[in-house]
Amino acid sequence: MTNLNDLSEQEIKQNLLEQYKNFDIRIFDILSSTNDFAKDLINSNKFTDGTTIIANTQTGGRGRFARTFFSPANTGIYFSAILEKSLPVKDVSLITLISATAVCRAITKLTNLNPQIKWINDIYLNNKKICGILVENICDFNNMKSKAIVSGIGINISTKDFPKDIQDKAGSIMCDKLSRNKLIAEIINNLFDLSKDVYSKKIIEEYKSLSLVLNKEITYTKDNKIYTATAIDINDTGNLIVMDDNNNISVLESEEISINFAEQNL
Repeated sequence: MTNLNDLSEQEIKQNLLEQYKNFDIRIFDILSSTNDFAKDLINSNKFTDGTTIIANTQTGGRGRFARTFFSPANTGIYFSAILEKSLPVKDVSLITLISATAVCRAITKLTNLNPQIKWINDIYLNNKKICGILVENICDFNNMKSKAIVSGIGINISTKDFPKDIQDKAGSIMCDKLSRNKLIAEIINNLFDLSKDVYSKKIIEEYKSLSLVLNKEITYTKDNKIYTATAIDINDTGNLIVMDDNNNISVLESEEISINFAEQNL
């Protein structure tokens, strides 16, 4: 019988929906980056829709802006799922919204906890970041559409000892008896179900309902300047709509934002 903490292809597949049980699930003890491994498979045409790369630990895990994603052994899940989708490059970011929604759905189902999404790709619990998502596109330059899309997901399950530079911001789910295999399977089920119609308005509405930032004051950097504004909406393409104190509206596409939790008494 599989130990609760062991990664198991068999147990993951047991918990996949019937239509996904044939997905190619590959588990490694250690990788530099599951996203990089997945992209290599795409570039060499050695993948199928649903191919999922899982590592017990990563030595070069990363998030947006090439930031390091701390990936210690045995205490988190780090995986990259390949979606064989042809989307206009401008719409690939919708997979980030879908991925974040899929993660929140899965965590809530298996733990009864209520994670929230910090636009655009981070999952928070109790004001701490527990998950980062990095979606990357392999482009078909003949038609400027995606050949395949990699959804990389890293979640802190029981990690406690974080590096000093993130220990005030990072957290973990910390739910007893949470199986890493079941969580991976549940995320995959949600990810591929939701991605059947990436343009569904229901996805945007669900994403908005999970938002940590709407109606809150944020700061963001644009053109090397720092701005303060209130997040007022997320549009149908996943952009964040903000309004400053002078009622000027701006649309954020991929800018880094931050929330002052202490000041907002979250």
